[in-house]
Amino acid sequence: MTQHAMPKAGDVLAGKYRLEKVAGEGGMGVVYAAQHLVLKQRVAVKVLLPDAACSEHVVERFAREAQAAARIMSEHVARVMDAGTTATGAPFLVMEYLEGCDLEELLAVEGPLPMTDVVDYLLQALEALAHAHAVGLVHRDIKPANLFLACRADGGNVIKMLDFGISKTLESRPEDRVLTGHAVLGSPVYMPPEQLRNAKDIDARADLWSLGVVAYELLCGRPPFDGDGVGEIFAAILEKEAEPLHARNWRLPPELSAIIAKCIQRKPDDRWADAAVLAKALKPFGSGTYDALIERAEQVLARAKMLKRLETPSELRRVVQALDEVAERARTTGGGVGTSDTSTGDALPLVTKKVDDVVAPAPHSVRDTREDGLTTRARGLVHRRPVARGVGLAVAATVIVIGVAAVAAVRSRPAVLVADPRAAVTVALAPEPASPGATSPPAAPSASAAEADPMVMDLPETPGHTGAPGTARARGVKPGARPQRPKFLNSRE
Repeated sequence: MTQHAMPKAGDVLAGKYRLEKVAGEGGMGVVYAAQHLVLKQRVAVKVLLPDAACSEHVVERFAREAQAAARIMSEHVARVMDAGTTATGAPFLVMEYLEGCDLEELLAVEGPLPMTDVVDYLLQALEALAHAHAVGLVHRDIKPANLFLACRADGGNVIKMLDFGISKTLESRPEDRVLTGHAVLGSPVYMPPEQLRNAKDIDARADLWSLGVVAYELLCGRPPFDGDGVGEIFAAILEKEAEPLHARNWRLPPELSAIIAKCIQRKPDDRWADAAVLAKALKPFGSGTYDALIERAEQVLARAKMLKRLETPSELRRVVQALDEVAERARTTGGGVGTSDTSTGDALPLVTKKVDDVVAPAPHSVRDTREDGLTTRARGLVHRRPVARGVGLAVAATVIVIGVAAVAAVRSRPAVLVADPRAAVTVALAPEPASPGATSPPAAPSASAAEADPMVMDLPETPGHTGAPGTARARGVKPGARPQRPKFLNSRE
């Protein structure tokens, strides 16, 4: 890969970022102060050095930094806003512009820092780690130089975590490149023992070790494990015991020294369980300004654990299983048969339909849809709850008995049809028995009276009959006899 030329002040990257000056330089890249030409916003542009850009592993880590920072939604992580390559092929990142200094520079200028300030810095860093661990990222390079103390617009300070370039994804995917094994990743002084042995076999507790080493150094001025070279540093981390923090700085309480000592235990199981637990332990030693971050870290990690433990509900699994069975029957039989799953005792209608029916289903009325929904809910309730099954059967039996009794009562009441030649047929029910003391209404005609006075209908005259229309003689009916049905009506029917 050919080396590219580094941009200089005044160049415009991607047609919208004008470089103003060099703000800083590290082992992998140069950071420029720049301005967004459209938004008129101050930004920081990080461009890879030519030597670093020749290594595809470094370029991969550079891209991973942008992807990791974009996934973490925390105020205490430096925000990455854009990424791309220059005209000469140099990769670059666009980040929020920060004014201030990192904790390494602050420690070099002021020496050991006050306990309250250090704990406040740690709480902010732990909130950032909680968000990173919740999305499955381990930073792997926590050190004072990657904790930036930025100035806020209101005059206060805020910790921003930088450089996720060598972060590790806890749930590795096939498309992720393996970036370990080529060199020692991270700063040796702050690396946990398991990362020295195998950088791939680590979890979130590796970051808690590194943050404990940072806290130790900020409070007493030097790290717990040190040496003249990398070999001595590795040996100290793997074999030696750290001197208690309060022995190096007598002003610190032993309780805080014990909290930091638990962070740098060689066995990960002997350390703090997660960032939220460590933040809660540090709370009494801070100023109280950042206590709300502890609850936020707890909520973020609790939600992440809940999502990992969440399984598909049993009802949803049954539905998915039923759909799979429908698809299998459709493939094997090619027909549409209605079946039910009787192995569990629950009726599961499995009906396959033609493609045309699925594309253009038959219209259903709102009433049909409502009845189907109520029926399905009732069946599900009965199948799922044995107590509800007994109650439902009792209610159904009661409704049936009441219905039968009501029908029998209605049929037992006599009805009289009275037809008037000039009026429609009306139905009169027998009156209810009068209560004692009530005025008796006029008596209704008895059944014999109804037979004696038959129904009279106006009918047209027929040949062979004489008499006045509408009389019994005209229709050939003898007085007192039951009227006969005219033959022409039978013929018409």
